[in-house]
Amino acid sequence: MTEILRGFRIVSQAASMTDQPSASSDRPPDPNKNGHPTAARIVTIPNILSVSRILLLPIVLLLLFKRQNTAAVVVMLISWSTDALDGYMARRLGQVSNLGRVLDHLVDKVWVGSVLVTLVYLRNLPLFLAAAVILRDLLILAGSGVIMKARGLFVQSDVVGKITGFAFALMIVFYTLDLPALMKYRSAVDFIVTTLVVVSFLNYLTVFLRRMSRFRLPGEDSQ
Repeated sequence: MTEILRGFRIVSQAASMTDQPSASSDRPPDPNKNGHPTAARIVTIPNILSVSRILLLPIVLLLLFKRQNTAAVVVMLISWSTDALDGYMARRLGQVSNLGRVLDHLVDKVWVGSVLVTLVYLRNLPLFLAAAVILRDLLILAGSGVIMKARGLFVQSDVVGKITGFAFALMIVFYTLDLPALMKYRSAVDFIVTTLVVVSFLNYLTVFLRRMSRFRLPGEDSQ
């Protein structure tokens, strides 16, 4: 628990130190002589959308405990739609910031971890699988904080990360619906997700090492 809190602390400190648009954004940071994000850049539509996922999380958990599976999936889909929408709105409104990126990632980790723990308790989701996903997320979160603090960069999710995230979503829906007709595919689902956890973590590890060593592939930008 100490290591987890330390990772969160690193991310929060790094976000406050580097809260400015990325190189791809042409909007300058808001002037603030203290070097901290202004209220206008904290209370933004993308950040509100990110926080809304946390507000929807208790509803999802309550529906899971009440075994209202279809309703739980519907609320999950609404929650995931805000995840896609906040990034779009940030780019459209010129409100991209490292603070917003960190908030988005923190919310995602808390959301996924909470739902997985609940599914372990209620739906027999394998404990090792939930633990592997949560550990992967915490290590990636901590690694992102280290890169932000040391290099002032934010590592965005690549194709491997997006595929893995999509697989996590399918696994969550699979165990939430808990349909007897689909249980014959359970081993396949567990195997695919476990494989993607390992592959995506190794992929991130290579990115982490390259960022820390300042090595870049041809055509790769500074972000």
